[in-house]
Amino acid sequence: MLRFGIQLPHYGGPLEFGLDALVDAVADAGFDGIWVSDHVVLVDGTGSRYPYTDDGGYGFPPDTPWYEAIATLAYLAARTRDVELGAAVCVLPQRQPVLLAKQLATIDRLAGGRLRLGAGAGWLAEEFTALGVPYDGRGARTDAAIALLRACWTGEPPPGRYGDVSMPRGVHCRPTPVNGTVPIFVGGNSPAALRRAARLGDGWLGAVPLAGLPVDELGAMVARLRRECLRAGRDPAALELGLRIAAPSGALGTPELRDLLTGYASHGVTRFTVDLSWRDLDTGRRRLDALSLTAAAVRKGLTVGAS
Repeated sequence: MLRFGIQLPHYGGPLEFGLDALVDAVADAGFDGIWVSDHVVLVDGTGSRYPYTDDGGYGFPPDTPWYEAIATLAYLAARTRDVELGAAVCVLPQRQPVLLAKQLATIDRLAGGRLRLGAGAGWLAEEFTALGVPYDGRGARTDAAIALLRACWTGEPPPGRYGDVSMPRGVHCRPTPVNGTVPIFVGGNSPAALRRAARLGDGWLGAVPLAGLPVDELGAMVARLRRECLRAGRDPAALELGLRIAAPSGALGTPELRDLLTGYASHGVTRFTVDLSWRDLDTGRRRLDALSLTAAAVRKGLTVGAS
């Protein structure tokens, strides 16, 4: 089933509208999911390059207020009833994985099994420094964190080394998630991220750069993912494919956006997580409605094509 979620603007100017109003607008528009972003701090004069813009700029002033991702997910678990909840993406190597496993299992219980975890290695080196966490080696720590999260979600993580963490015998970590685990979608477009998704992910969550991503380039990335799955001894069909996309306001409701998303779906993408611009609440609602029409057109086109 093709799913459309909205990246919740729990940062910056939209917070002036109130989080409840934002959540209600997304739910009322009939979207399948609400997703949050993960930054603990932003930094003046950063030398780190954001990987999804041509100039490496992130676009958010460093003094932007930003609600913390895990706390926001906990609020959303209580505030919503039916929609899927997720992080796109949580920077795993910045967080203590046993504590994170406990937090996410608790939220999943409160949400009735609706939680999904987008997992990434991070890009903002200065944020790691501010948190007292090494930037180097973050890829290996991401791999170890994924393994340790899943181990903790069994309720009785096997003893041993998980990267930097040594798990002693006799540890219990409960409650466990409703369905035994929280699905993990490995985020990122880099070769390392594609290999990690193929080896360790329940799904892949790619990102469409602001400059766009032609359908044939997405197809090449998916083909590489499938090859990596085969190298890892996994069935490529078992890996769910998602994309996070910043939809230009002028494209909402247009045949061009419908055709682009349909093209992505033709390569196996079944999940879209969409960033919208929220100039004010009424404008946000109109853009949600326009995107809802696009989503319906994409679903209809795929259904007609399949028949």
